[in-house]
Amino acid sequence: MSSWLRRIASSYDMHSYELLEHGLGQRELSDPELDLDPPRDLLEELAKRTGLDQHRVIAMTMAGWVPWLVDSLSPAPGAYETYVHQLSVLLPPKRRNIYAPQKWVPWLSVTGARRGCPDCLASSPAILLFWQLPLMASCLVHGRRLETYEGHPPDFSLWATPAHDQRPLPESLSLMDRRTWQAITTGFVDLPRYPVHASIWFRLLRTILDELTTAQGRYGRQLDDVRRVWEHCGHPFRAGLYSWQPFETLHWPVQQQLLEAAAAAMELIEAGALTALGTSAYLLRPEPDPRISDGTPRGPLTATAQEKRTLDELWKQATDALEVCIAAAKVNPVVAQPLYDFARYGCRSEESVRSLRQTFAELQIPLDFLSQTENQ
Repeated sequence: MSSWLRRIASSYDMHSYELLEHGLGQRELSDPELDLDPPRDLLEELAKRTGLDQHRVIAMTMAGWVPWLVDSLSPAPGAYETYVHQLSVLLPPKRRNIYAPQKWVPWLSVTGARRGCPDCLASSPAILLFWQLPLMASCLVHGRRLETYEGHPPDFSLWATPAHDQRPLPESLSLMDRRTWQAITTGFVDLPRYPVHASIWFRLLRTILDELTTAQGRYGRQLDDVRRVWEHCGHPFRAGLYSWQPFETLHWPVQQQLLEAAAAAMELIEAGALTALGTSAYLLRPEPDPRISDGTPRGPLTATAQEKRTLDELWKQATDALEVCIAAAKVNPVVAQPLYDFARYGCRSEESVRSLRQTFAELQIPLDFLSQTENQ
């Protein structure tokens, strides 16, 4: 919004604050005020005078992305746990510490860094809202990293990105940014398992960023896997952080390292090269082969050594099948009930049954799906 108003004002040889005061009857508003949540009467007047749809006008502000990108623009108790800890990918549920940063809103960086694509701004002074959020690290048009700058294009801009940050883009980071852009422009993201809503993608990405900076003592047997992620992307473990900080409070160079690590983690999970014990990790794995044998032997009855599956292959087949069942049970009671019956086999006490129901709740399988089974 701030960029758009600045360009409109320049066409009348005015500054944006003069346009706001003398042309739109508003007080002077700072860039953060315009880009976050400007007065609704201003949005209505701009839509009326420019002939644009009001939804398109409000989409130039963060207020237009509630609740897809953020649940609320006002900090609220429990917001971090609700947004970041609702899903899990690398680590099992409740493995991370429950941090509660004060006055936290997802993706709103507190450092005030301005980001943009030098090639884009060389041809047009238009600044994208999502450049200013630490959601993406690259420009999809020119295939280069976003860089920090000072001032307001085109009147004045000083590119401040050091030379060592102008590195080639890893393919994994380009893919992740393409998915983020797909979420922004279409409302959905094509993942290996199936398409998900944009709101799921934003929260999934924020979850992985949190998992990659969790205190080392919380990783347990996942520590080696998380270390492999950082080694794969070539950055220090936990981006060199000695103590935990919310992603939004970090400086852009560190945020870039975390985005690269998140992209590397997704790449390894999709390739089957990384164990991920979170309940949402299945979204990043390809759909298991649905073909079922009809029982007809494919060759001699005595299998050769080459045809015998290894233990790792059999275990992966079993875990893939379980993930499919869990995903279906989250939305279908017909699947949830027999899965619960199977899991309850061997439970010999009320305490073990309660523990099982707690596990189903952590897997986000509605417990009311199990009411009939519980009454039997």
